[in-house]
Amino acid sequence: MVEAIEQDYREKDLVVVAVLKGSVLFLADLVRGFSRPLAFDFIGVSSYGHSRTSLGVINLEKEISIDIRDKDVLVVDDILDSGRTLGWVKEHLTKFNPRTVKICVLLQKEVRRVIDVRADYIGFEIPDVFIYGYGLDYRDRYRHLPYIAQLSESEVPPGERMEE
Repeated sequence: MVEAIEQDYREKDLVVVAVLKGSVLFLADLVRGFSRPLAFDFIGVSSYGHSRTSLGVINLEKEISIDIRDKDVLVVDDILDSGRTLGWVKEHLTKFNPRTVKICVLLQKEVRRVIDVRADYIGFEIPDVFIYGYGLDYRDRYRHLPYIAQLSESEVPPGERMEE
């Protein structure tokens, strides 16, 4: 994936914008692979709350701080499922007049798409299951795990229900 991105952005002014919080571990591994100069920043948005599915309302929690006008922007996120979050982020960033905005995701669930958003770089296609680990969370837990796993009823802490 890094080789493809480096080839596509050769001799361009690249700014990587990572979507907090889920993309942080993926971002760290991704940018360590680049041999070219780049800048990166973060945008904080939320749409899940404590649910396992997107609630459909996007909240901006942290704005970017780098000027992206006339720059090539690569949005990095952990997962593309409904498309609501990445669709909103892409539309929001275009207000700052970047030259281009492309999307890079670690995981993609095609079956959950509600908004027509396409990732330009995809690590893995996965089925429609709830996963956690390697940056992905369940109720702000499990992001720290060095692997990705499917959440099952037996893994939900006592006293909590798995919400749809």
